[in-house]
Amino acid sequence: MTEVREVRSAAEEEAFHALPARLPGWAPRLRWEERRQFHRTTNGFLESHAVARFLAWRDGSAVGRIAACVPDDADAPATFGFMATEEDPATLRALLDAARGFARARGRDRLLGPLSFTINHEVGAQAGFFDRAPMLRMPASPPWLPPALDGAGLQPAKDVLACTVDLGREVHRARFARLAAARGDDMARLSIRTLRRGDYAAEVRLVAALFDDAWSENWGAVPLQPAEVTTLATVLRPLLWRGEVFFAAWDGQPVGLLSLVPNIEAALPADGRLLPWGWPRLLAALLGRIPAGADQARIPMLGITRAFRRHTASALAMGALLDAGFGLAERRGWRRIEISWILADNTAMLNAMARLPAPVTGRWRLWWMPAGD
Repeated sequence: MTEVREVRSAAEEEAFHALPARLPGWAPRLRWEERRQFHRTTNGFLESHAVARFLAWRDGSAVGRIAACVPDDADAPATFGFMATEEDPATLRALLDAARGFARARGRDRLLGPLSFTINHEVGAQAGFFDRAPMLRMPASPPWLPPALDGAGLQPAKDVLACTVDLGREVHRARFARLAAARGDDMARLSIRTLRRGDYAAEVRLVAALFDDAWSENWGAVPLQPAEVTTLATVLRPLLWRGEVFFAAWDGQPVGLLSLVPNIEAALPADGRLLPWGWPRLLAALLGRIPAGADQARIPMLGITRAFRRHTASALAMGALLDAGFGLAERRGWRRIEISWILADNTAMLNAMARLPAPVTGRWRLWWMPAGD
């Protein structure tokens, strides 16, 4: 018989974070990093969100996990995520029921997920392209999960996509060079710069401000919490040893950004442990000294602020940001650049991807789950 219980003890916590590495089709996460996400002393996000972890147990062994998150802000959706479970409909339903009950007890009538914790974090369950190579902070889950969630009564909410540029085939830089030459007066008003490491805290605040503005009209958008900005600063710093954030400014006013980070996912230890050998391997990947994923990178942020979206600056800034990003990628030896994620119904962005060209190489799905009985 399967029993679902909320994680309470240190041993249960360890079982929760160890589980994905034991189950086929699920990507293990760094246990050290994931553990920090669930503690108030290391994640201020929890000051404004009620969170619970649940484990499904059978015969003394953990066979599934899920987390539920209910924000204090009534306008922000309750969510479920951090999923990993055996391929068993009864186990999946029991875990989903635990998340429902947690949200229902806090006055919510539905949850959105999988999200770990919000749409600003890891998004969705894989809904195609299951043979794709692992990519930094893009979830991996087994092919049976989408039909199982449908079968459990959840309603599909939205798909998000990844598009990938092969730098050996891209035509953007040549096309943009011609555009820039023809628009010399406008280009004189546009500037591109990199993140100033010497003023790191202020620069990360600028990243957050541009992100919140540029993504505010997207489906499901929620502003970054101050604690999330703090976490962003911590997570981003080592990725910038070889990665970069580019800012676009029009007449000196910031109007957009692009972040480019190395794909270190393949270097993560299979069991999620940093010690004894996980940390040296991860460090080598951050420094570009091991081959795993060394020719791949990801653009997780590419956007223009709302006020300039239909302005002359928009196309020029977007083009110049991509030009700068592709140039750095080439110097780093990154040949394949994933731009993710993109809403599947964001026609304008997908048309822009097609012109690079950057075909779709990944798909993830979100579902609404009723919290009622």
